[in-house]
Amino acid sequence: MLVRRRTLALTAVALLWLPATRAQPEREFEQTFGDLDTVSIATGRAQAIQTAPAVASVITAEQIRDTGARDLTDILRQVPGFFLGETANPFGPAVAVRGFISASNQTTLFMVDGVPQTELVFGDRFTALGKIPLDSIDRVEVIRGPGSALHGADAFSAVVNIITRREVPEQNQLVLGGGSHDTRNARALAGGRWGDVAVVGALEYDETEGYAPFVAADQQTRLDALFGTQASLAPGTARLNRQEFGALVNFTSPRATLGLRASAWRDLGMGVGLAAALDPFGGIDSTLLEGTFGWTDRWDDWTARSTLNGRFLNYQANHWHFLPPGTLGLFPEGVIFNAEFDERFLRWSGALDYAGTPGHVWTWGAGAEWGEAKLRAESRNYTLADGLIVPIGPVQDTLRPYDAGTTTTRDLLFAYVQDEWRLHPDWTFTWGLRYDHYSDFGATVNPRAALVWTARHDLTVKGLYGRGYRAPTPLERQARQLPALEPNPTLRPEQVDAVELALDYHPRPEVRTRLNVFYHETDDQIRYQNTGGPEFRPENVGRQKGHGLEFELWWDLTRATRFYGSYAYQDNTDETTGRDAGYTPHHQLSARVQTQSPLGLFAIQARYVGNRERVAEDPRPQPETYALLDVFARYPLDKHLEASLDIRNLLDAEVQDAGLGTAFPGDIPLPGRTFYFNLIGRF
Repeated sequence: MLVRRRTLALTAVALLWLPATRAQPEREFEQTFGDLDTVSIATGRAQAIQTAPAVASVITAEQIRDTGARDLTDILRQVPGFFLGETANPFGPAVAVRGFISASNQTTLFMVDGVPQTELVFGDRFTALGKIPLDSIDRVEVIRGPGSALHGADAFSAVVNIITRREVPEQNQLVLGGGSHDTRNARALAGGRWGDVAVVGALEYDETEGYAPFVAADQQTRLDALFGTQASLAPGTARLNRQEFGALVNFTSPRATLGLRASAWRDLGMGVGLAAALDPFGGIDSTLLEGTFGWTDRWDDWTARSTLNGRFLNYQANHWHFLPPGTLGLFPEGVIFNAEFDERFLRWSGALDYAGTPGHVWTWGAGAEWGEAKLRAESRNYTLADGLIVPIGPVQDTLRPYDAGTTTTRDLLFAYVQDEWRLHPDWTFTWGLRYDHYSDFGATVNPRAALVWTARHDLTVKGLYGRGYRAPTPLERQARQLPALEPNPTLRPEQVDAVELALDYHPRPEVRTRLNVFYHETDDQIRYQNTGGPEFRPENVGRQKGHGLEFELWWDLTRATRFYGSYAYQDNTDETTGRDAGYTPHHQLSARVQTQSPLGLFAIQARYVGNRERVAEDPRPQPETYALLDVFARYPLDKHLEASLDIRNLLDAEVQDAGLGTAFPGDIPLPGRTFYFNLIGRF
């Protein structure tokens, strides 16, 4: 089986070269690498990616369109060092970067137009992001490695900034699509001008039944074997249905911006279940409203920037069944939980840039954030006693007005300084320091330093150091009646220090390469420790050391045919066990060729996921490696109408993704061959 999969992977890579020899050049690709590619995520100011003091990637709207990406998950799979895996909960994929992983993706910071998106209770990134209309994304900027010196909490392994459209599109656009698993999609993009104000708006609606992976055994299967019951719903299928709506509108004037967005999830399926037991009964509804006002003013050598952001989130847990009917012989209807809570965030940040000192660009920044989560309703049919699940009769109201646990607050004050110092025309030294103070667990200080050498016109060398931290969530510090989780009110933030060497080499106009190697160490890493009973308690006991490299190659084979390839390697050791840190693949490869012809665009891509270890506590054998082959085609029907076809897992390979953690006894099957079709009209 292993030989067959390796042969398949090599064949897939070889197939990538075929379109390059057959394509008829139609138009030259827009240059999307080199000094024309800029990032603002590295320093807060736009600068060439080649000389930015970070290992950065940019995925533009054109690249999103040409790769057939359907959501943020597809976009991030294009970034070396990122692995988008499967998780037992339904909120989103497990984002693993350079060997770091958490159940709710707390080790990667996501931002929208520079504003952090963090859900307060779970710390989950995708809940806070909601549904962002795909056509509203102008570009996605990513830095790999810690970035807390500039961006603060949770910039631990990477930072992702989703930058939305500000310029009025040349044409309005309407997209209608559908595909496998009863998937339907509708998108709209439009814009115009109102005096000197540009207005751009986008809508998107998605619904799908999901691919319903088959689960042979789950956590309840283990409990049945222990207690002699037959409650498990496995063998069975996981529920991955969902309905999503997103809307965004941006108003942009020469000095001010206003962004408004809304998102709604309805009937979001529970995946393989939050307690790793199949749950076909539960669902999630959420509603997100957000507004961001920005102001920029310039005079002489000074630039002042200020942002005010407000966000409201309503989240409903509907009929969650942590365990199914008949479990333990004590719960004929199952272990049931219902809840509704609201979250409110208010955030202000300001920055002042000064370029009046020769050779220096100084930045001073400060800000404040206020967050509150209020439990509006709760009902369940159990309570916890010394970690044991005890029945209390039928599902009943368990929210009490006098219960202090119904409201959670977290306030933050921060300040930072940064200096971009031009030591020599070819040398730039960037350093920075940030101070964050939280109302619930105290302060943290994070430095950074970067030396960038433009060795030649086609070669840049970077030496980087940075520190990042992951803030413990209120749920980890003060959990409320969740099975198997004991809170730890003394929990401290995780910390990581990393050093990196990066090379950017551009030997010919049509060829570019990037290589970076890294080493990192963590302290106070949060690990869930068994308390000797059925509960787990988060503790600052983890230490992790790791190293790796990432390589990228862009090559315009002809004016109309482009090749892109990447390779990522990581090796991380859990110092508390002496074993591999687990889950993240040691090797990842991707290769893509796309070509333009009179018939339109055609692209073929292969992705290889190499060997992965289990965590020390998991006795299961290693997950199998796998390779997947995708194709994407887009055909113009006339000057206002085009069609696209996206085929994922073209060879219908049967592969499984490693389940995160040890609660779920098996791995999660990935979708077989799937088809998606879009009809795009522009007017």
